Amino acid sequence: MTASLTNSPADILKFQNDCVRTGQVEPLGRMQKISIGPNASWSPKTQDATMQKFGRFIELRDQPLPIAQSLDKSMLLVCAPLLHKVSGRVELPDLPDPNWAPGQATKEEVEGMEVVRHGVTVRAFPNDKDWPGGPVTSNRVAPMVKQDLVARAEGFLEGTNFLIFSPVLRVTFQPEINKRMTADAWIIECKHDPATRTDMALLVDRATGEVHFFGGRFEILGSSASPR
Repeated sequence: MTASLTNSPADILKFQNDCVRTGQVEPLGRMQKISIGPNASWSPKTQDATMQKFGRFIELRDQPLPIAQSLDKSMLLVCAPLLHKVSGRVELPDLPDPNWAPGQATKEEVEGMEVVRHGVTVRAFPNDKDWPGGPVTSNRVAPMVKQDLVARAEGFLEGTNFLIFSPVLRVTFQPEINKRMTADAWIIECKHDPATRTDMALLVDRATGEVHFFGGRFEILGSSASPR
């Protein structure tokens, strides 16, 4: 089963869906983060603290998506829709506020306070259950801010429900080796394809969460930046 980027976009997306549906794929692992480069067609539509500080990216956090490549290693495939695990909607998980800083700790919070625990005097700290007044964590945990999917896109692929994000620069994923997930992070480097004169784009269906990578070319790198 092969496809060429000389086919129409609809043909290529159908081919990718057929590969995933029939299992004609080589699993790679779980996608965690997608970095997206500058694009003249995109400008921030909202005051997004994360994008202002770190640039345009998509962070999946505790909702990674399974990815694979076609058997001819020409296409990067996403094997599940992008759906929030709580709401079930096509949206991204929230992120810690990048501008948050913890409040100034008191002397007691740093050094602890003596309390009686099971008849024995011990030193308790703010996150302990027997801290006077109860555990204190709110001033030690960053508040969460919205990671807006639509704000990260430059618009819709013409005539479709697909949001488009381009150019994709790199994809970070947890690799699957010999059918087991490994405790590592690998990189997929995405590049311009001179043969088709395309850069890689990420497509996300706003209604269903269907996800595709389209165009460009890619190289899978290990954690030490050596080719797989």
